[in-house]
Amino acid sequence: MRRREFITIVGSAVASWPLAARAQQTSRVWRVAVIGVVSPLPAMLSAFREALQQRGWTEGKNLSIDVRWPKGSFAQDPGLISEVLHSNVDVIVAWATPTALAVRRATTTIPIVFLGISDPVGSGLAASLPHPGGNATGSSNVAPDLSAKLVGTFAQLVPGMHSVGVVVNPANPGAVAQMDGTQQAVHALGLQSQLVNAGTLAEYERAFARLKIDGVNGVLLLADPSQDAYAGKIAELAQQYRLPTAFQLRNSVVAGGLMSYGADNNDQFRLAAFYVDRILRGEKPADLPVQMPTKFVFAINLKTAKALGITVPPTLLAIADEVIE
Repeated sequence: MRRREFITIVGSAVASWPLAARAQQTSRVWRVAVIGVVSPLPAMLSAFREALQQRGWTEGKNLSIDVRWPKGSFAQDPGLISEVLHSNVDVIVAWATPTALAVRRATTTIPIVFLGISDPVGSGLAASLPHPGGNATGSSNVAPDLSAKLVGTFAQLVPGMHSVGVVVNPANPGAVAQMDGTQQAVHALGLQSQLVNAGTLAEYERAFARLKIDGVNGVLLLADPSQDAYAGKIAELAQQYRLPTAFQLRNSVVAGGLMSYGADNNDQFRLAAFYVDRILRGEKPADLPVQMPTKFVFAINLKTAKALGITVPPTLLAIADEVIE
């Protein structure tokens, strides 16, 4: 196992806040809601809680954390966000673009910390990265060269690649925002691309069946929380159709995908804790710059590679942060 650590810039010292001081005197319990399209993985929530505890926030003492996600989608469960807004919550942590947009539409006053966002400015969540404005700030999970690195590494890993299936969830504006860059990276290498939509289990099943018929050499799945929910099943589909897979999410590789390159989700949740701490101590989201990802993980599943008859080049093994055997 190898890991490359990048420095996360978390800004200046915490400003003082009279309300925070009074809260400590009155033993107030501050309320934080974490909302996702699907349930965040335990490791993500552990990273979030540990980072908050390191900053002096303890559940049951001066902090309450309520983790919520909809039954189906936010459209199918419209009462979820309303319930959170009426629970006297002090900060809402919104994971992934669909969540952040739904929460932002529901409130312009309660502070929002977003994470897992491809394009904070383009999606309307921030006026600019240095000065987000409004009631929302947080971090992006996409660097400018992410698509090129992911596609280029995938092409090195799969011998004779000439056609790539690109899977996107059309209900996730963040994934759609990455689509053009990904296809440009594919075509820059002289490869063909086949675009398919998927976000539910049935859609993933149809997508893999179609891509196999279309004769692609590999499948690249743009980041979407549904991949955490269906990680094991997606890995099974890839094995069934003998299609190598590439993700931005490391968890998909642990579940049996071939490779991933992308921002560290656990680190994104640690960064969310940094923002929550700053806001609870009196700073405004409008004044806290949106941060780009600084920690990336390149993971390879050797067991999956062997099952697919792929020999991983030593050059890729040498630079991998994590090798699953």
